[in-house]
Amino acid sequence: MDSFEYPEIQEVPLQSPLFRSKVQSFLEQNGLHFEALDLYYTVQDADGWILAGAGLDGDIIKCVAVASDGRESGLTMPLLSRVISEAASRGRTELKVFTKPEYEPVFGSLGFHAIARAPKAILMENGRGLEEYCSYLSSLRRDGSTGVIVMNANPFTLGHEYLVRQASERVDHLVVIPVKEDLSVFPYLERLEMMRAGCCSLAEVADGSAYQISAATFPTYFLKDLSDASETQMRLDIDLFGRHIAPALGASVRFVGSESSDLLTARYNSLMREMLPAYGMRVETVPRLKSANGRFVTASRVRKLLE
Repeated sequence: MDSFEYPEIQEVPLQSPLFRSKVQSFLEQNGLHFEALDLYYTVQDADGWILAGAGLDGDIIKCVAVASDGRESGLTMPLLSRVISEAASRGRTELKVFTKPEYEPVFGSLGFHAIARAPKAILMENGRGLEEYCSYLSSLRRDGSTGVIVMNANPFTLGHEYLVRQASERVDHLVVIPVKEDLSVFPYLERLEMMRAGCCSLAEVADGSAYQISAATFPTYFLKDLSDASETQMRLDIDLFGRHIAPALGASVRFVGSESSDLLTARYNSLMREMLPAYGMRVETVPRLKSANGRFVTASRVRKLLE
C-alpha cells in the first residue's frame, strides 16, 4: 500500500444521490450508519474507492471511518484536521465527536476528551461546554433531597404537570431539564416558557443544553428508531447524566412517566433503571395521568387535537 503522507482530501457532494450512496456503502462496510451531515470529506484511492472519511453536522464530527486497507497509511489525522479546520472557518470552534472507542487516542491527540462512554462508542468534546453547564447546574443545588425530570414537553400538557406535581411531593427540591434540541413542533424557547409557567412553584426549570437527549447524545430519539444505534446512544446519554449532570445538581433520583406505547422511551427508561444505580441514583416511575374518558394524556394526542 502506498504511503499517504500528504493525502488528497476531497469533499463529497452529498446532494448527489450517486455520491451519497457511495458514502453510505463505505460506512456500512465499516459498521456505521449514514446520518444527517452538513459535509463529508474523504480520502480516495486512484480508482475512486473511499479509504477514509469524516463528516460534520453542526458542531458534531460524525461518521469517522477508515477502510481496513488504509489503516496503516496515516490517513486519519490529516482528514480530521481538515474537518476541524473547516468547522473553525464556520465559527464552530468547540466541537463534539461521537466515535468508536478505538479512535479515542486519535481524538485525544487533537485536544478532545471523553465525556461519556458506552461499550460501542464514546462521546468526546474539545471545549469546556460540559464543564461550564455543570457549573451552572451546581448553582441550582439546594439542601435536602433533589430529584430530576428530563422532558421534551412538545407541548407541555396536564400530563407533564401531573408528573411534576407527583415528583415534587417525593423530594425536597425538583429540577426539570428541558430538551433543548429544536426538532419538535414547538421550538425550545416556547417549550421552556410553557414549562416554567406550568411548573410554577412545584419545580425549578433549568436551562437546556446539548448534553441531554440531543443530536450529540441521542439523535435517534427524534426518529423514534429502536435499533442498535439507539441502544448505544441511550447508554451514552444515561452515562453522561449519571457521570456529570446528576452530581452537579446533587440529585439522587430521576423521575419518569410510565410508558406503554413508545418502545424507544420504554427501553430508555429500562436502561436508566439498569445503569443509574451505579452512580448512586434510583429511578422512580410515576403512572401517567388519564383523562375523564380513560385515555392517557399525551403530547402526541394534544398535537393531533391542535391540528
